[in-house]
Amino acid sequence: MKFSDASAHSNLKSRIRWFRSAGYFFVIVVLSSYAPLLAQSPNPAATGPTGHNVEGFTPGWTLGAKFEGSYSSDGSVYDLGSALGYNFSRHFGVDAGVPFYFVSAPSSIKKNNPGAVSGIGVGTFFADLRLNYPNPSLNFSSAVHLTAPTGETKKGLSTGHATWNLANHIDHAFGDFSPFLDFGVGNTVMDTRFFHRPFITFGYNAQFEGGLEYDPGKFSFSASAYDVAPWGNQTVISRVFRCGASAKCNAGGPTKNRKSFTTASVSAGAADLVRDNGFNGGIDYKPVGYLDLEFDFSRSVPLQLSSYSFGIGVDLSWLLRPHVH
Repeated sequence: MKFSDASAHSNLKSRIRWFRSAGYFFVIVVLSSYAPLLAQSPNPAATGPTGHNVEGFTPGWTLGAKFEGSYSSDGSVYDLGSALGYNFSRHFGVDAGVPFYFVSAPSSIKKNNPGAVSGIGVGTFFADLRLNYPNPSLNFSSAVHLTAPTGETKKGLSTGHATWNLANHIDHAFGDFSPFLDFGVGNTVMDTRFFHRPFITFGYNAQFEGGLEYDPGKFSFSASAYDVAPWGNQTVISRVFRCGASAKCNAGGPTKNRKSFTTASVSAGAADLVRDNGFNGGIDYKPVGYLDLEFDFSRSVPLQLSSYSFGIGVDLSWLLRPHVH
């Protein structure tokens, strides 16, 4: 009987561990499924203040998943992304992954583009090279973000070209307040936690964002202003106007219409076609070590567009590491 009791106890513990693991998976699936109802490629590590991790990266393998996206009057863009990486030291790491997109268009665009207005599919494969140097005087982080043209261009999931971005971040903490500055350069305008654009771009540009974060604990609040400064020829590929049998795929000649992504699948023009600026606000809540929830707002002044964003991030490597209770 003692042997049977021990065996039964062992089986019970195994089942508990299995149900716990299944529960984690279930939570991730449920959150990912319901996020579009609540609101509508993980971003490079260089975005956002780094003062929370005073020791830098945790060496070893990393695994994360995030569902995020934006809703606006010009359409909604969501992506479910996962990234596998490895931190070689406290200061240097790499990761790679691929996002899966869910895009929908408003009725105003559907009228001009019937039967070709919703996009679901795999985006571009990406890889990040990440640096992190936290310091009491000044925190600095940087990331090189590379993508391959693996997504479908007709759905607005790829520019049809390989892209690169160098993103940098600095901040300094004054108690719970951290002024920060993000600046970078690349050949495409990157999405941010505040604004998943209803289009993607191909052309050289510099991006800047400066603001203030207040982080008293599990909740943090941020406010910032941003600017996108492009130069040279620019191409805009719409995410919300599909290139279908009954759709006009290309705008007729060069255009300066900033809203061309609502009437054509592809448009080209000078730098003004992509130039942008505005302001952001965000709330971040981290109830436990492996879960990150955020709600963000962005206002583009040239596009006269307000965007509401939502994000759910799960640090799977945190779940897999042993923790002392």
